Amino acid sequence: MKILYIHGYGSTGNAMKAQKLQMMFPDWEIVAPTFDYDRLSPKVIYDQLKSIIGKEQPQAILGSSTGGYYALCCMRFYQGIVWCVNPVSDILKTIKLLANSNPSIPQGPIVQKIQEYALFDQEVFQRAQSRNGQLHLALSIDDELLGDHHCLLDRYPNCAKVVWKEDCGHRFYKFDELKVDIAQSLGAE
Repeated sequence: MKILYIHGYGSTGNAMKAQKLQMMFPDWEIVAPTFDYDRLSPKVIYDQLKSIIGKEQPQAILGSSTGGYYALCCMRFYQGIVWCVNPVSDILKTIKLLANSNPSIPQGPIVQKIQEYALFDQEVFQRAQSRNGQLHLALSIDDELLGDHHCLLDRYPNCAKVVWKEDCGHRFYKFDELKVDIAQSLGAE
């Protein structure tokens, strides 16, 4: 079994969730590349994901936060199981929130990033559709960054599974509690 893990903003492919996935499923291969969300355009990252998925042929994609946004985008072409942990569903709003929380970031690059994502969001994310049984969500009741996830649930009302957890925030501190759900979704109980 092979899972492609897509990390969130400010993280890496060797982050805690990737390490936990390997501990949760020691016999599975976890493919966890690192993406430079600050320097690369969303189109370049998306094209890299297409290439990785084509080469690795994972049975599932698991994305967290910004990585969850990209996992949702991959549903344009990927037919397998997709797990999203507190995925960003309004990328423009999230970029603005992150920029406002760190006033030392120069505004020029932020404006450029917003423009890049506005076009990408329209061309890719808004056209991504979930297939029956494909999309699984793990959401925090207390997500301090993204709120109550109502926009995401409105967009994908027919998810295969929605797992709610409390007391774990946006970082989803109870990630290892998803082991049984992930295994079941892949028929590997």
